[in-house]
Amino acid sequence: MESVDTKPKQETTTQEPSKEIHNQESLGRHVLVEYLGCDKDKLLDGAFIEETMLAAAKQAGATIVNCTTHSFYPFGCTCVVVIQESHLAIHTWPCYRFAAVDLYTCGGEVEPWNAFNYISKQLSCASYSAVEFKRGMPSLLPPPDYTDLGSPVKEEALKEEIVPQSKYNRHAWLNDVSGRVGVSLRITGEILYRKHSPFQRVEIFQSKQFGKMLVNDGIIMVTEETEHSYHEMIAHVPLLTHPNPKRVLIIGGGDGGSAREVLRHEQLEKVAEVEIDAAVIEACKLHLPSMACAYDNPRLELLIDDGIKYVREAADESFDLILVDSTDPIGPGAVLFTDEFYGHCYRVLTKDGILVTQNESPTGTTEKFAEIYGRYLKIFGKDKVFCSKYHTPTYPGDYWTFSYCSKGDSHPLKGLDKEKSDAFSAKHDLKYYDAETHRTAFIHPRYVKKMMKEAETAAGF
Repeated sequence: MESVDTKPKQETTTQEPSKEIHNQESLGRHVLVEYLGCDKDKLLDGAFIEETMLAAAKQAGATIVNCTTHSFYPFGCTCVVVIQESHLAIHTWPCYRFAAVDLYTCGGEVEPWNAFNYISKQLSCASYSAVEFKRGMPSLLPPPDYTDLGSPVKEEALKEEIVPQSKYNRHAWLNDVSGRVGVSLRITGEILYRKHSPFQRVEIFQSKQFGKMLVNDGIIMVTEETEHSYHEMIAHVPLLTHPNPKRVLIIGGGDGGSAREVLRHEQLEKVAEVEIDAAVIEACKLHLPSMACAYDNPRLELLIDDGIKYVREAADESFDLILVDSTDPIGPGAVLFTDEFYGHCYRVLTKDGILVTQNESPTGTTEKFAEIYGRYLKIFGKDKVFCSKYHTPTYPGDYWTFSYCSKGDSHPLKGLDKEKSDAFSAKHDLKYYDAETHRTAFIHPRYVKKMMKEAETAAGF
């Protein structure tokens, strides 16, 4: 489809321009654009859209006052740039490869079509439709009257040159939508790290509240300030209830947080981590060293490989504990939520072995929570699967869970030694885990217990 430029021709006049502020061709210029056939990934990328709109404002010669961006992954994003001369705005629809843009400028110093040209190139659009309207025609308006506006306005002040601000307010938000629930975090807007790996888009952003955060395909993985609830609970609950753990396998966990916690247990003879995406490790080494410090520990055996393949080829009864530190059951993490994979994990565990995986959220991903819990029941048995909870404000729903699956006699509560667990927590100055948190993690409200009971019935128990 050919591009259609409906930009009106600029009118010319031989009349001398008036020095009166109100005597202009129009008070404002309003350009409305529809971009078609755009790059999907660009339309989905809130940080890229914000950078594009800010740069477009500068291309137009505008003075930026404020910027607000909301990313509604995976549905698109909205960005509004407030300028002293009015505004630039965009909303994107990646599923349609479509973006709608609104460029409004006042005064004669700003050229909105420069912004239009820049945005067109950045979005890699196949075609567009654009039109300009003149807003506020002086011939239809009375002369300006500045009286009774709260304070006198001097004509000289109106003629003074506006000094651009050295800084502007920036309101950028990352929205992680999971099913019917989402979480929105304000970020600085700068992209600290970005790489499109063969598996996903890996990014590091700086949040306003929770420090730096790892984001894969627009989904929040971890933040510096909230990661402890996840990593401490996935590691210490099984390691402090297994009778004699020696060999641990971590599938996923590229941020390093799970390995860091596991390596606190000095009696372990082997700790192996299999992470499929080297970009995640690279990003966290550069920007999340408090987690990625595990990769400097010589006791950790790190393999950049497919976790499914590794477990399929592993010897029977070769690990006492398997931690599946995966993403949600979408993208590269989807294959880690199958009966085949769990069956191989069961085979690889020793007789008292434990499998711990993230079990989604009974509030944020209700159907997935019940489905995954039911899978474990079929493989390990009704009295061998236990569900623990942890809380994090950076995951949709806040209430998230792990499944503790026991092959033998290991039990998350009967095996708990309160004094030992509290001493371990104190020694390592843990932020989330202690014996009381461990115990109460397995206490759920009635609606969650009902969901678990229904999953048991569906599994044939």
